[in-house]
Amino acid sequence: MIKRYHRFVRIFYRIRTAAFAALFVAIGMQLWGRGYGGLAWALLALQFLVYPHLLFWRASRAADSLQAEHSNLLLDCLFLGIWVAALEYPVWIAFPVFMGATLNNAMNRGWRGAVGALLAFAAGALAWGLVAGFKVSPQTNPVAAALCQIGLFIYVVGLGNIAFVQSRKLRDTREALRLREEHYRIITENAGDLIAMLDAAGRWVYANPAYRRLLPASALDIGADAFAHLHPDDREATRAVLEKAVETGESQAFLYRLIAMDGSEREFQAKAKSFSHAGTARTVIVSTDVTELRQRDRKLAIQANVFENMADAMMIVAADGTILSVNRAFTTVTGYTAEEVCGKPETAFRTALQPQEFYDEIRDALQRQGQWSGTSWCRRKDASIYREWRNISAIRDVAGATTHHIIFFADVSQSAHPDRALVH
Repeated sequence: MIKRYHRFVRIFYRIRTAAFAALFVAIGMQLWGRGYGGLAWALLALQFLVYPHLLFWRASRAADSLQAEHSNLLLDCLFLGIWVAALEYPVWIAFPVFMGATLNNAMNRGWRGAVGALLAFAAGALAWGLVAGFKVSPQTNPVAAALCQIGLFIYVVGLGNIAFVQSRKLRDTREALRLREEHYRIITENAGDLIAMLDAAGRWVYANPAYRRLLPASALDIGADAFAHLHPDDREATRAVLEKAVETGESQAFLYRLIAMDGSEREFQAKAKSFSHAGTARTVIVSTDVTELRQRDRKLAIQANVFENMADAMMIVAADGTILSVNRAFTTVTGYTAEEVCGKPETAFRTALQPQEFYDEIRDALQRQGQWSGTSWCRRKDASIYREWRNISAIRDVAGATTHHIIFFADVSQSAHPDRALVH
């Protein structure tokens, strides 16, 4: 597995390799002019041509590659201090070398880096002086001086370009973040759903404008109790859900009721998600008003209960003749279960012992009047015969087209309603 290291390690490897190669030439000119021997040249090559690669190898394999690179920068200063002292402080080598090393550290660690560079550089120079003596010969080989000045210029421009690129990236990132925040703000401010952010104690951190349709402005003040207008029976359950969202970090779905400022009760389906911001727990809640939907569901549930428990058998048939629904009394009267008939054509379960003309008359009556009722002899699933009273009504849309037929019927063989037993 390839170990990943901080991108700055690669950047400083390139800078160090190029800068030290230039210093190899500049210091080499100084050594040449002063007649240094082979050992000095060997150490020069080791320091300025081999050393940068060794530092890259060290940092790229360190557990904390960025920290290792910071220590590499101080190590540069230490060795450069030794070389400057060994060369007896030639001005136009010492000054560019010290300035470059200090700038490098300052750009990465601020004033602490600059102080660290100064101390490391001085420690290197002091160590050499204690070993070999303190000698000062500020004269610099003209070619070496020119190379160092050119190198320092290029180095400063390079660092400035890096700072410019980083600054531009930061500016672009901030602008992209600003635009993203603006988009989110527009969406949140204009959303029909309720969007809120609460702290760990259940107090408002943010509430979008949709809340103002339901609650007074004072109830939405930052730091106010967000549970104050919840239905009393829902407060503890809602608080428990939000605590679970904070503890688990998982999204939580729940229902709650809100008492609006006009006294009406609204029902909401909500989802809560908790996160940590600057070490502080925050919970975002998105709530959708389902009051009408829930009321409609309850109404449909009542209607379904009435339908299922009617004494008369009932069948709902689509305009194309497909049976959509039957109630419990249907099974009691005919012997067929809902599973056996729903989704199938009504003609497959015609149990009246009548000729086709009988059904044609019913169809014509429904087309003319939208309703038909009468009695006939019918056969159950078990083949037993009974007398049936039936009422059929056509349901039409606004254009007058038939969409459904509602059919009521009952066994009137021994009916308590003699009027139903008459054939119409």
